Amino acid sequence: MSRNIYIRTFGCPLNKFDSLRIEGSLRYIGLKIVDNISESDLIIVNSCGVKKQTEDKVIDYLKHIKSRYPEKKILLAGCLPKINPTRINREKLCDAKFGPTEIGDLVRYVAKIYGVGIKPLIREADIHDHIPLKNSITYPLGVSSGCLDKCSFCGTRNARGTVKSLDIDTVKKIVAKLVRRGYKEILLTSTDLGAYGFDLKPRRNMIDLLREIASLEGDFIVRIGMANPRWIYKWLDEIIEILQTTHKFYHFLHIPVQTGSDRLLEIMNRGHGTMEYIESVKRLRKELGNRFTIATDIIVGHPGESEADFEQTLDLLKESRPDYVNISKFFPRPNTPAKYMKQLPTQVIKERSREVSRLTDEIMLDRNRLWEDWTGHVLVNEYGKNGTMMARNYAYKIFVLDSRVRLGDIVKVKFKYAHPTWIEADIVEVSYGDGGLRGFYPHIH
Repeated sequence: MSRNIYIRTFGCPLNKFDSLRIEGSLRYIGLKIVDNISESDLIIVNSCGVKKQTEDKVIDYLKHIKSRYPEKKILLAGCLPKINPTRINREKLCDAKFGPTEIGDLVRYVAKIYGVGIKPLIREADIHDHIPLKNSITYPLGVSSGCLDKCSFCGTRNARGTVKSLDIDTVKKIVAKLVRRGYKEILLTSTDLGAYGFDLKPRRNMIDLLREIASLEGDFIVRIGMANPRWIYKWLDEIIEILQTTHKFYHFLHIPVQTGSDRLLEIMNRGHGTMEYIESVKRLRKELGNRFTIATDIIVGHPGESEADFEQTLDLLKESRPDYVNISKFFPRPNTPAKYMKQLPTQVIKERSREVSRLTDEIMLDRNRLWEDWTGHVLVNEYGKNGTMMARNYAYKIFVLDSRVRLGDIVKVKFKYAHPTWIEADIVEVSYGDGGLRGFYPHIH
């Protein structure tokens, strides 16, 4: 066998981090990760099952590679084997399967296939030591997995379980290593960053983590990952203080409210009300500026959602005016409480989803128009379409530029045109990465 392995990842940044852990560990024991599937003799599919649509994409992909490459071994990793094991066992599309907490088992399984000795033995803790260098300036760093909630609709808890956190010293060690290797943008990822540290002894929390990261030397900026409204509200004073006094974090928070109805939030078993979300958004924008970026999630058509509940969701969106909205049409996931509740008609869910989409497109466009008079610095962090490059400003807004720039460049731009999810900009000046992030830090503005 060639010892060539191909990895395909579906899902969230936490899944991408898990794939990097798998890749780094396999490289460490002498195996090769290839970008071309045809060059491989083993395929690892790191899956997601949070939505039915994503599950179907994973299954379709497995069917495709099983048909096209019948001679290759296929390993299925990630959340889907734990979220819907019945379907995975029925489809018989892989040679072995591993949940997201079983990466060490996967590495040992692959080592056995190739007859490779693991020296020293790779434990779960050791996997974090092997960070592959990518053609990127961005690294999704998973600091915790699992949560403390039992939401009615969520299958991820069945896959990732209760919260399991990296200790703060390990996180600091990884961030320092990433910065030395040239990464400029760190995405703190987790199932729920607000639950970070509750399993550690002594107990720590997300505020402890943010303060320790802010103390690190180096030229980098951090995107704070998703945290549920009750945690943001609980530590709102501390979050605002950190963002006002440090320059290591984007002025951005992802706060998934899911619905504007307190009655429905109780049915969802979310552990928060609409107040925590609304008050957090108001204070963040009052004390850190109206351009502070808020992302949220909305589920449309959860069992029990009445017309009045839906209208309250529209009202909440109008009041909070989020910059980004992830809209999900409810579809029951296996082994979740919501699966056994009375379901809404599919047509009702589709109509409500369209209405929410229309409203959020209007709101997001208006939010991007707030930058019409802005000239400032952005960090080029991604390749765009048709030869363009994508960049982020201090509030994590997406700017699309022409191709006269490179990953990692700091570019001074001027607003040109707003779209609902991105902003066109003209380049005023390019620093070519030589000046570091000094001109980019939020306190400059």
